[in-house]
Amino acid sequence: EFSIVGSLLIILFFVYVNFSTGSRFPWSIYPAFAVIWWPLAVFFGAKKGKAFSIIGSLSIIGFSIMANMITSPSYIWFIYPAFAVIWWPLSIILAKPRTIKAYSIFGALFILAFCAVDNHIHSPACPWVLFTIFPVLLWPVCVLLGKKILRLPIVLGLSAAGIAYYTVLNLLVFPGFPWAIFPAYLLAWWPLSVAFARRRRVMLFSLCGTFLSVALFIAVNIITTPQTVWAVYPIFALAWWPLSTYYFVYMPRKITGLQK
Repeated sequence: EFSIVGSLLIILFFVYVNFSTGSRFPWSIYPAFAVIWWPLAVFFGAKKGKAFSIIGSLSIIGFSIMANMITSPSYIWFIYPAFAVIWWPLSIILAKPRTIKAYSIFGALFILAFCAVDNHIHSPACPWVLFTIFPVLLWPVCVLLGKKILRLPIVLGLSAAGIAYYTVLNLLVFPGFPWAIFPAYLLAWWPLSVAFARRRRVMLFSLCGTFLSVALFIAVNIITTPQTVWAVYPIFALAWWPLSTYYFVYMPRKITGLQK
């Protein structure tokens, strides 16, 4: 009771000072927002974590909406603190071993919903939210698959699906420059890492990784500046990777094995 009465008296004091000084800007909402955490912490605190996270997040969202409408109603920015603070109750309620799958599903859908709203409000002419769909959905997919995600056939399938998704996006939605080669290059490292690096086949990993990078530099060179052959420079640097692996990793292991 003391926390409620005390917080109300403090808020009323700030409101009185705000309007008695002739200020047109309602700055009293800022200290008032800070003061309300006193009774909230007293009544809920650590023993009622779920209720505290829900009420606390709703308080922050309400304050953000109020501040947004008062200070800059022409620009909607309250969605950003709202997006951040909703993870508080979401994590308290679902981020547990028994509900981690549901947490990943709801979390991924929440991220996609936020990106879609932000895209629609601030840049509706460019549907950039489409770029986020595949990587965000990988989160629940990996959680649902569990240890199966380390299997090479599954990794190959997911990597191929991502490459196909961005290729279609490049051809149909964002045509022109073939930018899909860059996410394809990154996604190709996933099965390479599982097939070779995870199994300690360092020599094969260095060779395949080098060939993949060489192919990317040659493709970018041909697409962007075919009149200037600059790809030889990064290719020369990349060649040291398999050479170093051969002489400093592969050969010492082979010699050690022969001696045994």
